[in-house]
Amino acid sequence: MISMFTRQALFIRRGNYGQAAVLLLTTLTAVLSVVFMAAYVAHLGAEKVASANAVDAVALSAATWEARGLNMISALNDGILQCFRLIRWTSAIWAAMAIAALTGLGLSAFLNYSKRAARIIRSSWETARQFAIWAEKIRDAVPFLILAETARLSRELKVTGALYPFNPRGPHDHERTLELHLTQGPPLTLADALTPIHRVKKKISKWKWAKKIAGIIVGIIDSFLRSAIGTNPAPIYMLVPEDDLPHRQKVRFGGFRTVSSIPVPFFPASSKNRFFFETSAEPYGGGATEMSWRSRFTEWRRKR
Repeated sequence: MISMFTRQALFIRRGNYGQAAVLLLTTLTAVLSVVFMAAYVAHLGAEKVASANAVDAVALSAATWEARGLNMISALNDGILQCFRLIRWTSAIWAAMAIAALTGLGLSAFLNYSKRAARIIRSSWETARQFAIWAEKIRDAVPFLILAETARLSRELKVTGALYPFNPRGPHDHERTLELHLTQGPPLTLADALTPIHRVKKKISKWKWAKKIAGIIVGIIDSFLRSAIGTNPAPIYMLVPEDDLPHRQKVRFGGFRTVSSIPVPFFPASSKNRFFFETSAEPYGGGATEMSWRSRFTEWRRKR
């Protein structure tokens, strides 16, 4: 009985060998194709996000270096003002001691302080001038630092692109110059340091004897200041942001990052898959003496 059923099963299967294998191969091919394509699409999505992040990082880094340069210049400007405050207070104390000396009190103390005051004023004036020189050098150096940092970060993140504006020291225009858009502020002279003393002279002008004494004191201090400063009494200029700096101090980076290939046969080569992105950024939030410049992403506005 069992042998009869075995002969019938063999008779039914006769001529149908391999049909299940074909069906299995077809199903496996379809399933593997779906799996591989899903993995490839996910890989492209991750590479696209990585490319966008890399371009954003380069643009924001350029704006951050601009903000750092502006913060350093603001700190130097604040140092210039501090030097002038020191000169002002030294001169005010000097004037008070001169008044006491004219009345016959503290003449020796006035003479001793005069030597120290001359050194303080000379060193403060030269320090303020040096701060102004450093600010100029920082303004000239920042564009090259931005280009160097952009090249380094692009190489590290494997991004190919270009920074705009691309000219570090070109004509001071609206678009093609990468330099910090700063200009010289009003001149700072010895008259600014002696402003409080001159104000006192004007306030007591109604008393002739007091006005005469104040004139003598101011003349003495002026002569001492001139001799203390020496042969370089030229005014000092601070670098201040231009009025249209928020519309001009922008950077834009455009580039792409080549997609890495997946080691799977018949997949497209990596060189054929590139995602191009553009990102712009800018410094914001600071001032001539406020060290609060930051960087942020922004829209690129081309001035026509």
